[in-house]
Amino acid sequence: MSDLEYDATLTDFLATAVANFPHRPATFFAGETLSYAELDTRIAAAAGALREMGIRPGDRVALVLPNSPQHLIAFFAVLRLGAVVVEHNPQYTAHELAPLFAHHGARIALVWDQVAAVVDGLASTVIPVSLEAPLPLSGAPVPHRQAALADAALILYTSGTTGQPKGVVLTHGNLAANCIQLEAQADLRPGHERFLATLPMFHSYGLTMSVLLAVRCAAEIILLPSPRPAAVVGALAQRRPTWMPGVPTIYERAMGELAAESASEAAAEPTAEQATDLGGVRYAISGAASLPARIIEPWQDRTGGMLVEGYGLTEASPVLTINPLGEGRRVGTIGKPLADTDLRIGDPADLDRSQPDGTPGEILARGPQVFSGYLDNPAATREAFHGDWLRTGDMGVREADGHFRLVGRIKEVIITGGFNVFPSEVEHALLSHPAISQAAVAGVPRADGSEDVAACLVLHPGATFDAEALREHCRGLLARYKVPRHFVVQEELPTDQLGKLRRRQVQEILVAEVSSR
Repeated sequence: MSDLEYDATLTDFLATAVANFPHRPATFFAGETLSYAELDTRIAAAAGALREMGIRPGDRVALVLPNSPQHLIAFFAVLRLGAVVVEHNPQYTAHELAPLFAHHGARIALVWDQVAAVVDGLASTVIPVSLEAPLPLSGAPVPHRQAALADAALILYTSGTTGQPKGVVLTHGNLAANCIQLEAQADLRPGHERFLATLPMFHSYGLTMSVLLAVRCAAEIILLPSPRPAAVVGALAQRRPTWMPGVPTIYERAMGELAAESASEAAAEPTAEQATDLGGVRYAISGAASLPARIIEPWQDRTGGMLVEGYGLTEASPVLTINPLGEGRRVGTIGKPLADTDLRIGDPADLDRSQPDGTPGEILARGPQVFSGYLDNPAATREAFHGDWLRTGDMGVREADGHFRLVGRIKEVIITGGFNVFPSEVEHALLSHPAISQAAVAGVPRADGSEDVAACLVLHPGATFDAEALREHCRGLLARYKVPRHFVVQEELPTDQLGKLRRRQVQEILVAEVSSR
C-alpha cells in the first residue's frame, strides 16, 4: 500500500481550489476565462435553481452537453446538492437515448440547445443550454456541501457493443481516488497547470483526466467542444496547455495539421524555434486505442514534452495503468499499475490462477478506483467480477519488469487453424509498413468453423496498395498463420466520437467484402 490518502471528494476538490486559488483561471472557452471564484459563484446559483426545482440528494440529473463551462457548472451544481450526474453523448439520437432515460429515470435534463428536440419527452423537464450564454439556472446560492466517499456521483453508460448498455455507477471515492493516483504519477503544480480538455466530458477518460484531475490541482481547463485538428493545434500554440490527455488519432491528426501548415508556409524543415513552438505540453497521455510508435517521436520533437500510453475502462474511473512520466517508460506497453492498484493476468481456463510473465491471459484488476456495480443490474455486476477482481475482458501480458502489454479483447481473438491470433499484434505489423496509415484486424468465418485473418486498411496519402508486398512485409514479423489472407482498403475506419475503433463494424465490412469476392 502507498501512503496516499483517499479522504477527499469531488466537491472537496472544488472547495480547496476556490479557497487556495480564487483568482486563478478555472476555464478558458471561446476566448473568455472564468476564475475559480467566478466558477464557484455560478455553480452555487445553478445548484440553488436545481434545488428550487426539487432536486434532492440521490436524485439523478441528465447532462447532454459538449465540453463547455456550462457543462462544468452543471456537473458540479448537481454534485453540490448530493445528487447524481448522468452523462450522455449529445450526438446520440432519440432512439439511442430513450432506453437510457427510461433506465435511469432522471426528471431533469440539461441539454445543448442544438439537440434539445432530440430529448423532448424523455425527461419531464428539458432545459436547453446555449454555449454562447451563461447557464440558464440561477437561484439562491447553495454553499459547499460535504459529500461522503461512498456517495454515488456519476452514472456513465457503456457503449453497448456487446448488448444492452449498462449504467456504470461511480462514487465520489472512486473518481477522487483515480485523480489522487494520477496526481502521484506526475509533477503537477497546484494553481500553475493548464489542461487541454479535447476529449468529451461525457466519457470517463475525458472527464477524469481532463476535468476532475484539473480541479484537483486548481488548473486552468481549456475546453474544446470537438477535437478538430485546427482547434487542437490552435489551443496548443496559443494557450500553452501543460497536460493533454488524448487518443492516438488526435495526436496524429494534430501532427498532420502542423505538417500541412509547414507545407503551406514552404518550410522544408522545422527550425529549432518551430520545433518548440508547442512547448508547453509537458505530459501527453494516450489511451482508448493502441498508440503507434511512429507518433511518439514526432510529437515529442515538436512539443518538447512526453507522450506515454496508459490503460483503463469506465468501470475503473477509468485509469488502471500508465507508463512512468519520467524514467522507465516503455514504448509499446500500457505501463505499470497506479498506486494501490493490483493487476494480474488470469488463466482463462481458471481465473483463480495467474499466468506466468510473458503468457497472455485476462487482465484482472482491483483498487479504490474500481466501481461496485451497474445500476439496477445485479446479474451483470456478478458477471463483471471474479471474487473481488474486476474482469476487464481484455487480454494482456505481464512482462518481467512489471510493465503490462495489451493484446486485445477476449472476444476478438481470432482462431485460425487451431491457433489464437491477437488482432493488435497483426495491426502493429501492418502499421510498420510505410504505406499503411491505419489498420484494423478481425476474423472472417470459414465454413469449417475456423476463421481467416483479414484487415481493413487506410493508406497514407499518395501511397499505393500492393497486397503481396504487404503480406511479405508481415511474414518477416509474424508467423505465417497470422498474416492476413484478405485486405480491404477504406477511406477511413469506423470509430466512435472518442476515436475508439468500432471493431464489430470492421468485421461486418470485412465479412461483406470477402463474401462478395
